[in-house]
Amino acid sequence: MAPPHAETITPQSNYISQEDFEKRVQNGQILIIYNNKVYKLNKWIKYHPGGELAIRHMIGKDATDEINVFHPEYVFKKKINTFYIGEYEENTNLKEEKLSEQKLISQTYRRYYLKLHELGLYECNYWNYFYESIRYIFLIISAWILVIYGTQVWQYLLSAFFLGLFWHQLAFTAHDAGHNGITHNLLVDNLIGIFIADFMGGLSIGWWKRNHYVHHIVTNDPEHDPDIQHLPFFAVTTKFFNNLYSSFYKRTLYFDTPARFFVKFQHYLYYPVLCFGRFNLYALSINFLFNEENVAFRRLEISGMIFFWCWYTYLLSLLPSISTIVLYILISHMVTMILHVQITLSHFGMSTEDYGPLESFPKKMLRTTMDVDCPWWMDWFHGGLQFQAIHHLFPRVPRHNLRDCQRLVNEFCKEVGLEYHLYGFIKGNGIVLGALRDVANQAELLSKVVKSHNDKHLH
Repeated sequence: MAPPHAETITPQSNYISQEDFEKRVQNGQILIIYNNKVYKLNKWIKYHPGGELAIRHMIGKDATDEINVFHPEYVFKKKINTFYIGEYEENTNLKEEKLSEQKLISQTYRRYYLKLHELGLYECNYWNYFYESIRYIFLIISAWILVIYGTQVWQYLLSAFFLGLFWHQLAFTAHDAGHNGITHNLLVDNLIGIFIADFMGGLSIGWWKRNHYVHHIVTNDPEHDPDIQHLPFFAVTTKFFNNLYSSFYKRTLYFDTPARFFVKFQHYLYYPVLCFGRFNLYALSINFLFNEENVAFRRLEISGMIFFWCWYTYLLSLLPSISTIVLYILISHMVTMILHVQITLSHFGMSTEDYGPLESFPKKMLRTTMDVDCPWWMDWFHGGLQFQAIHHLFPRVPRHNLRDCQRLVNEFCKEVGLEYHLYGFIKGNGIVLGALRDVANQAELLSKVVKSHNDKHLH
């Protein structure tokens, strides 16, 4: 079934009070606010390219900033008008002081959003992708040549390193495609993402998009953000001790015996566990493609993953021994640990508190995300995505332009009185390890309390 056809219509005034709006939401209507207008998305939600959850987390809220920064212009200038049902009348007597503070932050943020457009920072320089493509081609060709013509073990292991680095680097462009930030054509960027992620990397770009869009909306929320839900191995907050229900995975994250054991040592296990992170991504991708409803390119993605396992298996078959094959698999996958560190570095050590629906989008992004400070010549290593706070504020800005946005983000933070968290790579790792250690100490204390309680009952 095709999604509802979206046509440009002229909204007609129909005022909806805050009380009426809240009652409608309670009665099951999927309503959001955009520029003080109310939109009903019941008929659209299951066709949303970013998945249902991205919308469900915004039900009953002002989604103006989120809609602006996550979507191309045609969505909020034309398509959204199809779902318009009235003008929003806010009860200004409720929490006026807090509302005015957050509104001031949002208004200032929108001014900087427009400024970035005026400065051309939303424009994509395709020469950057040309240079990156040369690097990708060098890495993948080197990996194959070293296996085909290699005669010594070190040559095979170097090939594994190059292949892992190929996957690591390729993930940055897959990320851009997932954000529809390369050609800005949804179909073309989807196809680019599928080729890179599925055919070359064995991972589902569809799964990544569902996961990543939710992460951007509810960043560092223990109940809702899948990017910090890693039990039994990691708990970034003691809230996970309470057997939280994950709205993304639709299951309870039990703080059971294995979790209590691993979390006590998580600051020691952080790097070793991340070495095997890519294997988990394979499992999540396969589960998504075979079990999730409304997957846009299911057959093409499955074909891509089959193709990946064919060429990767063939490459392994060229190696001289079983032990070399095992080493090759381990090294090629463990190299991608760098990517998992880069991803978790920006969030694991940051706030996981819920400040409620009144908190503005930019304040939430800056509170839950840190940037990594490094010289410009290291941008290739981090893919430009070391500027995660800036990326979370302006997710459709091409990552090659994020460094140029830094001055403006600093200005914005000073103007509205928000803190911009920027740390060096080593210090950032220290912050993450310190946060994990703090939770681990709490887990150990909890275990001692439980043991003491049980001992008293036994005696």
